[in-house]
Amino acid sequence: MEPMPIAVHNSPSAGMPAVASAKGISAVSSGTSIIGLLQFVSADVVAYFVLTLAGFMWTLIAISHCVLQRRYVQRRPFVDRPALAYPPVTIIRPLKGIDFGMRRTLESSFCQEYPAHVEILFAVEDPNDPAVEIVQELMYRYPKAAARVLVGRDNVGINPKINNMLKAFAQAQNDLLWICDSNVYTDPGTLRRSVDLMLDDKRVGVIHHVVFSEAPVTFGSMLDNAFLATNHCRMYLAINAVGIASCLMGKSNLYYKSALDSVGGIASFGQYLAEDNMIGQALWRAGWRHTMTGDLARQPVDVGSFAEYCSRRIRWVRTRKYNVTFATLYEPLTESVLLGLLTSWALRHLYMYNAYAVFATFMCCWAGLDMLFFYRINHSSPPSWPWFVLGWVCRELLALPLWVVAILGDVVIWRGQRYRFHMNGTVEVCK
Repeated sequence: MEPMPIAVHNSPSAGMPAVASAKGISAVSSGTSIIGLLQFVSADVVAYFVLTLAGFMWTLIAISHCVLQRRYVQRRPFVDRPALAYPPVTIIRPLKGIDFGMRRTLESSFCQEYPAHVEILFAVEDPNDPAVEIVQELMYRYPKAAARVLVGRDNVGINPKINNMLKAFAQAQNDLLWICDSNVYTDPGTLRRSVDLMLDDKRVGVIHHVVFSEAPVTFGSMLDNAFLATNHCRMYLAINAVGIASCLMGKSNLYYKSALDSVGGIASFGQYLAEDNMIGQALWRAGWRHTMTGDLARQPVDVGSFAEYCSRRIRWVRTRKYNVTFATLYEPLTESVLLGLLTSWALRHLYMYNAYAVFATFMCCWAGLDMLFFYRINHSSPPSWPWFVLGWVCRELLALPLWVVAILGDVVIWRGQRYRFHMNGTVEVCK
């Protein structure tokens, strides 16, 4: 009996589960590898990006120290030109209440070493404002000065400074205007050095002076002093040196009145709280260059309490958020603590450096350069190095939390009044 043949059935469907299972395992394995690779590459990319940002910031710090050396340590002398070559100037000082050290700050306008005629206009809303008495004393002490007190208030917008100054703009006898806040002291040669730059380059339409605070007496004022005299001052010099956009504060600025009129006039900026920034942007777009002398707008610190310091910093950040949005959002990456932590992680991730050692080195270098910056721009030490360093450390630690609080809101408090920002940078009074 012959054995029965055994039929072998090669059904495609019979072999599918095994094949599919093998392919599935392979696909899952490949997918996991790809995801892992992407995660690894992404972390590397982020780390290199962080190091690029850190390199950019250290470059700005280097630029600020170069500007410091060239402009502030080696201050430019007066240009040798005849007195008749200098145009007359009108100084406008808006007043409201008594500022710390006000007699000294206002007197600096009477003491300018300027070879041409200088008109000084003090703008005040209320004839009974206590600042008027100080001005009258100074006018009595300097009888030859062409100084006047202008009383009254226009209402062209929400900005109280513009409303107060408008009458002075209308009555100014000269095209060249120097707007200087009441709490700012300037050296006697500031006006002449500023006008020298405008005469040297007819494209210059704005001269501005970096704010430098002094004489802190409380913890809040110590924080403000540490911020203005290092971080703010340093970044202000670096950004203006790069010169890719307008960057100015309105504490002490020289303008041509005709240039302001060509961009809408001073009254058109009354709808903004940050009128200085908006004026600067308008003149920049119109082709007027901005530049700086080696003079400081010295401001006695007027911050009383810790809460007042926090409120002021929040107001500054919220104001910039609606006027220079990108720069404000980028701001945390210009602060030492956050950038130091990110740099420590990046070097640990890429090169296995000790993160604690990197962070400590980063902060020590940053702090040391800030202390050097303060000493060189001020030409002297602070009244107390330990207290200044303490203020600096606390300021650096508070920077990010205050920025977060500021970004999440749209209301600011200025001189006791609450204002709400709109997306276009204008504001309204909160009812």
